[in-house]
Amino acid sequence: MREPISLPLVNTSSLLSTILTCYRARKHAFAYAAFQEYTRFERARRRERIVPRAKIAGRRISEERLYALSDEDCLSRFRMTADEIMDVITAMDIPDVVKTSEGHVFEGLEAFCLILARFRTAGDISELTRQYNRSSTAISFAINQLVQEIDDNWAHLLHFDREGVLCPENLREFARAVHEHGSPVETVWGFLDTTHRRTCRPSLYQQQAYNGHKKNHGLKFQAVVAPNGLFVHLSQPFEGRRADPGILRDTGLMDLCSQHAFAEIDGIRRPLQLYGDAAYGLSDFILSPFCDPEQRSPEELEWNRAMGLVRIDVEHGFGIISQTWPFLNAGWKMKLYTSPVGRYYRVGVLLSNALNCLRPNQVSRAFNLPPPDLFDYFHY
Repeated sequence: MREPISLPLVNTSSLLSTILTCYRARKHAFAYAAFQEYTRFERARRRERIVPRAKIAGRRISEERLYALSDEDCLSRFRMTADEIMDVITAMDIPDVVKTSEGHVFEGLEAFCLILARFRTAGDISELTRQYNRSSTAISFAINQLVQEIDDNWAHLLHFDREGVLCPENLREFARAVHEHGSPVETVWGFLDTTHRRTCRPSLYQQQAYNGHKKNHGLKFQAVVAPNGLFVHLSQPFEGRRADPGILRDTGLMDLCSQHAFAEIDGIRRPLQLYGDAAYGLSDFILSPFCDPEQRSPEELEWNRAMGLVRIDVEHGFGIISQTWPFLNAGWKMKLYTSPVGRYYRVGVLLSNALNCLRPNQVSRAFNLPPPDLFDYFHY
């Protein structure tokens, strides 16, 4: 009986190459031996890839445990102190009980704190399993359930809240603050831009999600940041390949501005504008920098410089979202067809707005314009 042939091969590519070479040379015994080695190699690799489940440990989140933590520990875990968490839960009308469609039941406080803890880090969800005595499956379902409820309940705050933060009096105050901060014009009340949020490569419609500039797949959001540091407009998510002017058209933001963005200046009713980059062009309700590099006069260059300095301070608003909630930057965790990825970012913006109402951020301080009270901001 022929002795079995042993092959000193250690990786998949060399094994497959050996199989193909032996088969072409009609050395079937060697090809069969290489195939057996390849099978053993693949089985061993699959066994190594099996990750054991995290042990469910720690203590569940409750009001008693929350207040037992020091302020420093609470800020490290949730980005808010215990008193701030309770105020935000009251202001956002978080339900007392969160029940998922899969039958998992959480107290509202526990589910809300799990959202904060999840957004606080880009680490694995198993960390929450080991700390808060819940399975990763239950935590994931509870977070997704409450994220959807928060986005549905408070979506009007991120559309065009003309009854609240974007009332006529506030628009005039925004324009005044921007002008006093260095703007050459008196009628700019906010700053318009889009942000690209990276996601995993989707299994379907990959071309629509791919952004050629960023060289990855993702979603785009259109946002308006006011000088008090609040995101006063955030669109629904768009495909990553979409251009900024097309998103502006589809959101209908200019139609809303044409109806509500006016103010009395020197006794004359004048339109108020948003300031965006050159791609948005010019209209009665949007301004952009002079962009012809060969025909710009010294006055135009100075105007661009002054508006650029003002806009830089507002651009920090996007950085605040990323720094406060690192999970939203973890594109490798954002799976479009299995998680409410677009809602994650919108809820992250709402939570950042809530934090700004509690502790004014650097944008608000730069323009010397305080945000509204937390309970005034969250209104139906």
